[in-house]
Amino acid sequence: MTPVNLSSRRAAPTTEPGHQTGSRALMTGRVPTRFVEASDGVRLAVHEQGNPDAPTVLCVHGFPDDHQVWVGIASELESTLHVVTYDVRGSGGSGKPKQIRDYRLDQLADDIGRVIDAVSPARPVHLLAHDWGSVQAWHASTDPAQRYRIASLTSVSGPCLDHVPFWIKSRLAAGPRGWTDVLGMWKSPFYMGFFQLPWLAPLVCRLGLVDAAIALASRLEVGAPPADASAHRARDNRAGLKIYTANLLPRLLRPEQRTTDRPVQVLTPHRDIFITPASQTDIGRWAADSAIHAIDGGHWAPLFNPTAVADLVRTFVSEHDAKTTDTNGEIR
Repeated sequence: MTPVNLSSRRAAPTTEPGHQTGSRALMTGRVPTRFVEASDGVRLAVHEQGNPDAPTVLCVHGFPDDHQVWVGIASELESTLHVVTYDVRGSGGSGKPKQIRDYRLDQLADDIGRVIDAVSPARPVHLLAHDWGSVQAWHASTDPAQRYRIASLTSVSGPCLDHVPFWIKSRLAAGPRGWTDVLGMWKSPFYMGFFQLPWLAPLVCRLGLVDAAIALASRLEVGAPPADASAHRARDNRAGLKIYTANLLPRLLRPEQRTTDRPVQVLTPHRDIFITPASQTDIGRWAADSAIHAIDGGHWAPLFNPTAVADLVRTFVSEHDAKTTDTNGEIR
């Protein structure tokens, strides 16, 4: 994405208040839906709440979630911040393109830029991301063409995909303790490989088996989700499976040394059985201004334990929002 004048690229979204039903009605009863058009024409469903004059926190979810995973955090932050959530392509009320190439990280990071231009055209935003949303947000934050849009990044349970091969190599060279860190990721190749199987993975999602596995894993969480949270996220958002095939092998086989000068904090739920703390916290070589915080909960801590996440985000934003960026993306 080439840097452009932000004010000249602001999208002209439409608004459809409260039109969604079923599992996507959690927030739209009081938060209107607007649509931002991506560079390839896909429509992204965007939701804003809070004070529009306050610093903006843009929340980016992973698979198999949609914007509803942020409902608790948005409620915690809206009194002091401008909170924006959106459905990543393939989920919720956003478009669901059929081609695998439409889910590549370059396109997903460009989507983030389009949403930023629409909701905060003159002021960088603070990214809050989870799971594959963290992968996307890292990709955007390490893109020199995107950095002037971003004030900070808070990542929960998700690394930069390009960093993973370098991390594995360094841990294998570190001896037995490093080998233990790598072996701790043993589950990842199995479920990530399965999610790339054509026909079978979408079918299993459609039959509700992935949602059943999520419900089982949720027993490790601390707290409780909203009473009307969807129990069918993987079934409803299964189009988003393409993010695995579009990115895993290409990025892991040909990784780039991606760095950022944006402030980064990584939140690691100590009961997360999918993304280990070790695989996402060794970031000093790629983000010089970084902080690591352990939080209580499992993989879906943003949904089950929103207060813990929101408190850290609020503090991080207040510490770093005074830093502004010029048109070349330099912090000053």
